[in-house]
Amino acid sequence: MGKLVTLTAALTVALCNMAQEANSSAPKEKKNIREAVYRHTGGKLKAPGEQKGRIVWVNAQDKAPAEWVKSIADYFADMIHVQIDVAPGTFKFPDVEIAGNATLYIIDDKNLPPILHAPESRWTMVNVSRLNEGDGNKPAFYEARVKKELVRGFCLLAGTQKSNYPQSLLGSVTKPSDLDEFPNFELPVDIPVRFHEYLAGFGIKPYRLTTYRKACQEGWAPSPTNDVQKAIWDEVHAVPTTPMKIKFDPKKGR
Repeated sequence: MGKLVTLTAALTVALCNMAQEANSSAPKEKKNIREAVYRHTGGKLKAPGEQKGRIVWVNAQDKAPAEWVKSIADYFADMIHVQIDVAPGTFKFPDVEIAGNATLYIIDDKNLPPILHAPESRWTMVNVSRLNEGDGNKPAFYEARVKKELVRGFCLLAGTQKSNYPQSLLGSVTKPSDLDEFPNFELPVDIPVRFHEYLAGFGIKPYRLTTYRKACQEGWAPSPTNDVQKAIWDEVHAVPTTPMKIKFDPKKGR
């Protein structure tokens, strides 16, 4: 019995050590992979001249911190590769002015509903005034509600009101507390392509994200900024050391 206990303890220690080694080596492996990818690609670049139009988020309130608004605007800009600018301003209802190709207003007005959407006029309004009701008085709940409501508002502006995935944030919401049922503000993978098709009608076109190597091959890459990009630049632009040989084929006459 004593030997069995000793053997079990030794096995447990060994497994723990193996798990610790695996956990400690994982970050190193990820770092090595990232470095290898960077050495081959030279990093990411935006292809010039392809992006068109812009969406403006007009922050007309100070109830919710500006950084919350900016973080969700950046979330969408990174997701669908379109220009989204955040600027201060005012919301004049019903004479709403449009900034950019489409506008999302963020306001604080207890006399207006949580969201207003005017698709033909290319604007949507998100009202944060009532989001702190009930559990929304707790800072974490209020922040989560604001960010989720901003996501829902932008989805309306960009022409997407549903997802094929259950429990997505685009489900039914009839009161602020319903927002608490969704785990976070992130959208499922079937959403971005729907944005692009709809926003094209507003004259909005996303930028193309490519690699430095591909940019060199296409002939528009900027000058290298480090040794990795310099090596890629030299490799792509190198003059062939062996000239191409063309053999005459009498059957084809050339």
